[in-house]
Amino acid sequence: MRHFKKQAALLLTFTSLFVFANCFDFGESKKSDDPNVLALVALAGLNPIAGNYNYYNGTPDYPGGTFTAAGNVVVGTYNISLSLIAQTMFDETFGNSYLYGEIQEIDTNKKVIYVHFTSSSSFSQGNYAWYRWTVKDGKTYVCPDLSDVSTQTTLASAKDDDLDFYSDTSDINAGCGLNSGFDPAPWSRLELK
Repeated sequence: MRHFKKQAALLLTFTSLFVFANCFDFGESKKSDDPNVLALVALAGLNPIAGNYNYYNGTPDYPGGTFTAAGNVVVGTYNISLSLIAQTMFDETFGNSYLYGEIQEIDTNKKVIYVHFTSSSSFSQGNYAWYRWTVKDGKTYVCPDLSDVSTQTTLASAKDDDLDFYSDTSDINAGCGLNSGFDPAPWSRLELK
């Protein structure tokens, strides 16, 4: 029995190290879009942005715009688990909107989570989309897919999107939703509740 416990502990240790190492980008190393690696990451509980957050527009000093609140005003929540991204967008005029995206894949190299919206979502029910994340100055930011989400009826169509065409990680205050038909928007800053 002791021999089995030692082997099990050793196997768990090696598996954990393998999964942990695949969460980081080491330059030109093999991409971690292998379904087996993604399954191990999910099983190990390594959704890099899992948590319950309030979210704000852009950087803390973002001044706001015509249709966007300043960076010090809570504009919604994200509740992110291993299997679901639940986004609530606050709107005092028209009422809150909700998106419930069942996580299909997590690509830690591209820093993107692909989702399938449930029938409980306020819009985009049954369609696929992505949430891209980046970290700047110790803060985590998310850009939701604002491309052609209404026509993305398969995971493959969501994955075909050129993330850099629709989002710019170097411009947190106006780099989300580029070329999507919407005015460029700020990235959403996540702050743990």
